[in-house]
Amino acid sequence: MVKFPYEKKSNPFSKTFLKFKNSPILKIGLSSGPGQLCKIEAYIDTGAQCCMFDNQYAKHLGIDDYKRVKSSEDVLELCGIGGIKTENVAYFHNLRLFVFKDQKHLELKNAFSPIDTKIGFLEKPLQVAGILGVYGFLDQFLFKANIPEGYFELEPLYDIASLSSQSASIKNQPQRFS
Repeated sequence: MVKFPYEKKSNPFSKTFLKFKNSPILKIGLSSGPGQLCKIEAYIDTGAQCCMFDNQYAKHLGIDDYKRVKSSEDVLELCGIGGIKTENVAYFHNLRLFVFKDQKHLELKNAFSPIDTKIGFLEKPLQVAGILGVYGFLDQFLFKANIPEGYFELEPLYDIASLSSQSASIKNQPQRFS
């Protein structure tokens, strides 16, 4: 497991119990292909079903029109608490997500195995650059929060490099049948 510190934020205008907040912020990379890597700080949101980002990042990834998607299945209307009215719309694109183990040295050699997933770009801006939700992020890691100690941990559930080596070793073993 790799430890990451919570980002400590304060808001003097909040209610007393909300003045200080531990935010699970993670520096990640998004890629749409070779030579296209955008490094972004994203908020881990265990209540979000998908990974979504501000639409400004689409252009940095070579996506000229973030609303141009492959099918209507790639458009999702989003509702807030209560789910009554549409508050935002996400347009999903197939991208590669990199999670940097070393948050000071954002290099691909310091990243977990890449995750090929759908990332939504939002019509309306967020208060953060992006949100890492369940599909495409939390379903790929064991996530452990230690709020009192001020950190969270990530451990990949699937490591492509080790899966490939396991697969190769299985292929090289003689087959035994009983």
